[in-house]
Amino acid sequence: MIHHLLLPDNAELHIEAVELEDTTIIIKASAKNDIGVCPYCATFSQRIHSRYVRKPVDLACAGYLLRIRLQVRRFFCENEPCKYRTFAERFPALVKPHARRTTRLAQQQMQVAYEVGGEAGARILKMLQMPISPDTLIRLVRQAPEPEVITPRVLGVDDWAKRKGQSYGTILVDLERQQPIDLLPERSATVLIEWLQQHPGVKIISRDRGSDYSKGATIGAPQAIQVADRWHLLKNLRETLERFFDRNHNCLRAAALLESPPGQDALTESQTEPAETDHPPAPLTKAQQDRQARRAKRLARYEAVHTLHKHGLTKNQIAKQLKMGRGTVSKFLEADSCPFHAEGYSLPSKLDPYLDYLEKRWLAGCHNGMDLSRELKSLGFNGSRGIVARWVAKKRRTLPRKNLGPTPRQVVPWSPTRASWLFVKPEQKLTSEDKIALVKMHQASEKATLAYSLGQQFIKMVRERCPELLVSWIEATLKSGIGSLVRFAEGVRQDLAAITAALSLPWSSGQTEGQINRLKFIKRQMYGRAKFDLLRKRVLRMAT
Repeated sequence: MIHHLLLPDNAELHIEAVELEDTTIIIKASAKNDIGVCPYCATFSQRIHSRYVRKPVDLACAGYLLRIRLQVRRFFCENEPCKYRTFAERFPALVKPHARRTTRLAQQQMQVAYEVGGEAGARILKMLQMPISPDTLIRLVRQAPEPEVITPRVLGVDDWAKRKGQSYGTILVDLERQQPIDLLPERSATVLIEWLQQHPGVKIISRDRGSDYSKGATIGAPQAIQVADRWHLLKNLRETLERFFDRNHNCLRAAALLESPPGQDALTESQTEPAETDHPPAPLTKAQQDRQARRAKRLARYEAVHTLHKHGLTKNQIAKQLKMGRGTVSKFLEADSCPFHAEGYSLPSKLDPYLDYLEKRWLAGCHNGMDLSRELKSLGFNGSRGIVARWVAKKRRTLPRKNLGPTPRQVVPWSPTRASWLFVKPEQKLTSEDKIALVKMHQASEKATLAYSLGQQFIKMVRERCPELLVSWIEATLKSGIGSLVRFAEGVRQDLAAITAALSLPWSSGQTEGQINRLKFIKRQMYGRAKFDLLRKRVLRMAT
């Protein structure tokens, strides 16, 4: 009975004995038939040449290692034309030729490798008494047959990052079965065209608004309906509004005036007159002087651009005369006021991990930059003394001065990103502060009012699925004169068929994005071993 439990598919084997050695169960077996069949010419033979023992490893049993000692006979081939004089009998149901593990053990180990990868899989299998090296696990996955690709009716296409910002691939998803069906090594129209031509029959292609996938779908499957992703449409709109605010800083400054604390007047960038006091104002630092010089230079260039434009010069002529880029000239002409760079944002500093310690020492009365720098060096700080000195100088400016009134706070404008998110926010989710900020922005610029109106119309059109309003919206936007929105509307008009399908059909790239998240998880599991061929097999086999 135990023989049948250990080797259920043993019709071709005769089990001679079952032994226990330490932590290993040993099964001694041999073939039942007296006749061997040549695997090369299928000739029967009874002439035995020799015998030898194979020792394949099998599935563990009750926490014990299981090894099979299989006596194998080598026969003479009776067929003279056969190029092999001898052959060894084979047991296809149990073990492959030359293999050191049974077929069922290899399948179990390979499934573990698909699920958790090489390193983690090796650790798990060791605990289950089926030890194997990580390299062997990976080799089993690579040796597995290629999964069959079934041509879908509805195809989702999107890119995924092999190395973010450097190299990208393409994932193809069957949106009806919600399974990835293939990974392509590049993000280009060429690879998509080749795949679509090799797998004809795709009816609908859901994609983002990238030109590569649009071109690839048009050439590779001209009969297919292309569907632009609705989420990407709204994302493109927000990015367009961000570019609008990047050229209209007066709106950002108007919104920032709301954040002045009660009882304290805020200074705008145009208010530079100091308050009258008994003492002269503190001299400007070198950084402040440089900032004022840069702003004065930028303002002069802005005024020069507008002056030349009023005299009838074209953008190219202005750019050539002032030695500026044509994009900068366009940016200046579209802006209501000089688009100064927003202040108040800084990159991470080496001093950031030590700010809590510096604050404690400052409150304790240590206001000497040299002493603080020495203390930080002892704590592992590897920055320069100048960073500490600038921090001390900034703190000293906050100390109260005798006979001086309160200093008004300098207004930090909103970032274009923050303002763009406010413009795409649903009206029912606006706070009272948001509503006031919108009013201030509308008062500061008529273009802001028009941009907000057009943006909300587009958002409503996408969310409520109203494709019949697309053409009228495009025409209204093109007449608005807002450069960033005009370019966005031109892109919508060029991709009108796909966007109309997006507002008419239920398909989107949501399922594709979910599969990309799953792909990222598998790729991170394979850190150090994430080559494309291995990643592709794991993603596709785990989906089946």
